[in-house]
Amino acid sequence: MNLTTTSYAILGHLALQPWTMYDLAQQMRSNVHFFFSRAESQVYAEPKRLVGYGLASASRQMIGKRARTVYAITADGRRELDRWLAEPEAAKGPNLEFEALLRVFLSPLGKPEHLVETLEQVRDNLSEMFEAADRVGGAYREGTAAFQHHVLTRSMVYDFLVSFADLADEWAERSAARARRWPDQSEAERIDEAMRIFSEKPTRLRRRQ
Repeated sequence: MNLTTTSYAILGHLALQPWTMYDLAQQMRSNVHFFFSRAESQVYAEPKRLVGYGLASASRQMIGKRARTVYAITADGRRELDRWLAEPEAAKGPNLEFEALLRVFLSPLGKPEHLVETLEQVRDNLSEMFEAADRVGGAYREGTAAFQHHVLTRSMVYDFLVSFADLADEWAERSAARARRWPDQSEAERIDEAMRIFSEKPTRLRRRQ
């Protein structure tokens, strides 16, 4: 079998309960959009592959006069998911894909005002993440979340995403403030401020020593 991390993301959703393709796509967008969005793009192809491997089943159901296909995990699928959850993570740490950071990295090649615009856009884009966090957090606090019984581990995911959003928002805010000061600073002042960041931001490894 040629399974990917996306395969297991979808297999895991089928382990929660059976889904139609439409409902599965909605769940994938609600659950993994902010940390594994690649899985969303494969949601209409991957369940059929899983059926071909015997890890999922597909059954036709009638809703009034309309037929729909419902996908569910099989016993073999549950065993395969359990095997994957037990094995070490293949990647060495998180893989960050953040277009705004690439734009900041390349900003010396463009116009100075575009750097500030990029950083302001980061803060605007994060509003969707904060709104989703408020919505999801509220549902769990009220005991009305769809998978309330997974509250222990869902709270860990929530903790990471909110912490990450806060980190990105604070970074964009202070970086934009720095860039706005540059026209009123000398080159030496700008470099001195930059060098302080390299000195004052210890890595976790340095903090452990």
